[in-house]
Amino acid sequence: MSLIEREILAALLKKTMDYCQTKIEDISREVRIPSEPALEVLGKFLKEGLLKIRGNEIIVNEEQRLKIAVKAVSLGSDIERIARSLTWSEFEKLSMLAFEANDFTVKTNFHFTWQEKKWEIDIIGLKKPIVISADCKRWRQKWSGAASIRAVENQIERTRALAEASKNIMNKVGVDGWEYAYFIPIVLSLLPSQHKFYERTPIVPILQLKDFLQNIMVYINDVNKFYVPYAVQRSLDEI
Repeated sequence: MSLIEREILAALLKKTMDYCQTKIEDISREVRIPSEPALEVLGKFLKEGLLKIRGNEIIVNEEQRLKIAVKAVSLGSDIERIARSLTWSEFEKLSMLAFEANDFTVKTNFHFTWQEKKWEIDIIGLKKPIVISADCKRWRQKWSGAASIRAVENQIERTRALAEASKNIMNKVGVDGWEYAYFIPIVLSLLPSQHKFYERTPIVPILQLKDFLQNIMVYINDVNKFYVPYAVQRSLDEI
């Protein structure tokens, strides 16, 4: 049954890539099985909250598509095959929603220059005094232990550069008026890595990001971070 389930999951991703909906017979045709067993499996996925069914229509949202992808891979689907049916914007949008749900201000594709080098950070989440610097890992490559370690090392370097540059670009970063900030590097992935942390830097599966952000202050002393104090201009009454 797991073979049929993963093939139906892969078909769902493929057929809902453009419009987030498809027909039951389209899935049956794609997987090359009769409608009855296809409908049985789809009913199971309906109970698991992976999709909605209205008459002959199957409807999914972006979060459900990511959950479908994770389940397909857990059942043995090829990661690269599944990734071809996912869009970068889906991954980024779900990340943004998780930040916003925890009252973070979000900046995406953040560009800056530091020490004559140009840098880019996929997502920055700000919630005083925290600045989360997130790299959205391109999951089309194999997400192995060595790959995750390299991703973390690169993200630590980017975040260190951002922290050092932030005093010169406080308004651009969004920390103007702050007395200090903790810049925390993280790597976001579609699937869990062999490592949950590397050099105290979190590697966070996208579907666990919301919970991670809810508890970030609990872990603040345990995670890798860069502390930056800012000189706050005093008012004339204080001089």
